[in-house]
Order: sequence, then structure tokens, then C-alpha cells
Amino acid sequence: MLNKHINFLSLLLLALFAFPKSNALPIKDVYSLCKESGVVDFCLEQIGSNKYIVDARDFNDVFLIAISKFQIWVDIGVHESRSDHFRKVYSDPIRKPWLAVCEKKYEIASNNVNKAWEVGQKKSKSLTDRTQMSQLTEAGFEAVLDCDDEWTKDINHSQVSPFVFWYHDVRNLIKIIRVIIRRLNA
Repeated sequence: MLNKHINFLSLLLLALFAFPKSNALPIKDVYSLCKESGVVDFCLEQIGSNKYIVDARDFNDVFLIAISKFQIWVDIGVHESRSDHFRKVYSDPIRKPWLAVCEKKYEIASNNVNKAWEVGQKKSKSLTDRTQMSQLTEAGFEAVLDCDDEWTKDINHSQVSPFVFWYHDVRNLIKIIRVIIRRLNA
């Protein structure tokens, strides 16, 4: 696993030196962020290898990359919950209310994450804006958690939620975003 990180870092460093960007965020800062997040492999895959990371000038830019990934996973959840396949598979009396809750919760998550992205776009250094970015992101995450919690209330606990894949990725992204926001507030 360490060789994987070293190879990845070598490629990123080569890209940075071959195509230097003025005022670019040092790649060591991105690696440090990933390490601090506790989900190093996921972070390097989702954030560190993102094609826009070499253009990131600061952690506000990294926030925009991370929140965009968050938005993608939440929007996939919204789309899937509305799909004919989901509606057909989960139309029984036990699961139908769960599906309605999840559709609503993922929509709430999507709206909150979109608002957080909009605040992040301002690149404001104000504590008010950064607090709002944090609160909106957390509210989005809480909505995703509410969907997963609803599943475990009414469904046999041995059965895994069909949203589990998105839930895990969103959970990992929130860990990364929390570190980014801490760094923005430092």
C-alpha cells in the first residue's frame, strides 16, 4: 500500500514540476490532508487524483473539488431513488415508506450540498461563510444518514441498504471536508 502512495505522489510531483502552476497548492499539503482525514486511499483516489487538483491554489479550491464529489454521490442517490427499477424493487408495503423517506432525504442533502458549493464559490475568508459551508455540508451528510437510519428501522438488519455504496463514499467525503474546513479556519 505504501508503494501505491509513493508511486501516486511521484506521478503528481512529476506533473507539478513538468507543468508548474503559479501559486498552486503544494502536493504535500494534499497528501497531508488525506492522511489527516483517516481515509488516505479514498482521499488520494477522489481528491488527490482529481484532474483539477493541480490547479488548486488553496484549500478553498480543494473544498470545491471535494464538495463537487459529494454532490455527485448525493445526486446519484437522488436519481436512483427515483428510478423505475428502485420503485419496482422497493414497492412492497414495508419498503415503500423507506424509499419515500430516502428520496426526500437525498433531495435535502443535494440542496444543502449545492448551497455549500455556492458559498465555497465566493472564496470568502469570512468566518460566517466558512461556518455556513460547514453547516450546509453537515446538514447534507445528516440527511444521508437519516436515509440509512430509516432503512435499519423497518428492514431486516441482515439486509444491506441499497444506498450503502453512496453512504460510504459520502461518509468518507465528509471526513475529508471536515479537515479542509478546519484548515480553512486555521
